[in-house]
Amino acid sequence: MNLSQNSDHKNLRRKQAFTLVELLVVIAIIGVLVGLLLPAVQAAREAARRIQCSNNLKQMGLGFHNYHAAYRKFPVGGAGAASATNAFIKKLWRPSWGTSLLPFIEQPGIYEKLDMDVSYLDPANHDAGAEIVPTYLCPSAPKSTLLRPNGDNLSSTVLFGRTDYGGNYGERGLRCAPLKNCPNNYSDIGITDGVGRGVLLFGKDGQLGINAILDGTSHTIIVGEAPEGLHSIWIGHKNLFDQSAPISAHVLPGTDWVSCSPGLNSREGNFCDLGQEFHSYHVGGSLFLMVDGSVRTVTDDIDLKTFAALLSRRGGEIVADF
Repeated sequence: MNLSQNSDHKNLRRKQAFTLVELLVVIAIIGVLVGLLLPAVQAAREAARRIQCSNNLKQMGLGFHNYHAAYRKFPVGGAGAASATNAFIKKLWRPSWGTSLLPFIEQPGIYEKLDMDVSYLDPANHDAGAEIVPTYLCPSAPKSTLLRPNGDNLSSTVLFGRTDYGGNYGERGLRCAPLKNCPNNYSDIGITDGVGRGVLLFGKDGQLGINAILDGTSHTIIVGEAPEGLHSIWIGHKNLFDQSAPISAHVLPGTDWVSCSPGLNSREGNFCDLGQEFHSYHVGGSLFLMVDGSVRTVTDDIDLKTFAALLSRRGGEIVADF
């Protein structure tokens, strides 16, 4: 009687155990489920990051319009030191639109620390310039939140807060094709004394009112994504000028637009570098703030002349849609 009960108990335990084949089947099913769910989770996370990036741009748009309501003009891209000898360079070395916008994006504390009468490279601005401004950071960009302004004569211990956004100086860039046709100086490509055809220009004389946006506020870019490149710091002007040549090209007699291959989001190309183009870590396109405060997605395959029209405030182009 006891032997029979023990035998039945052993058989029951044997039936309840997993076989090796069953275990492998379960593992395979789990692997398939993970393979199906992981892309969906990653897509959901990127969608959330894209929404946050869009909200950053919308907050900047509100800041620009509040600034305009206060001063009847938009801020300058960068205001330079009068002591500079070069008419173009002297437009560059004061703090940028990123600093002027601070009181209008709920960052008055940082703004009050800044000395707007000296270069952003001045030691007086190092502490304030190292502050992190969340509105200027796209969550999809993986780079460090603090950067050394590469190329400037600063100690390696000096770091400034990063920005992932660049201002629109205009559609004219600093590169051309074929290379033998490259201009010898900025004036050859229409940049005279720091004046471009975009919205955020250099020098106090370059401040624009909304009535200067002749192509329409909903068809003119004011700020776009530019998460990498030299000098990508919110306090400085340089990210604004370098990154405001988003298609790394300009029109010269006998030439045409130069494409950043393979698209807007390309981080490398024959005529491109990260300091010369708008780009992003989003899939399929980059986000841009229009002068009217709306945020639009520009896809990688946008026609370059259409893109150039969006970067010009007074080109007279008609852009039906993009």
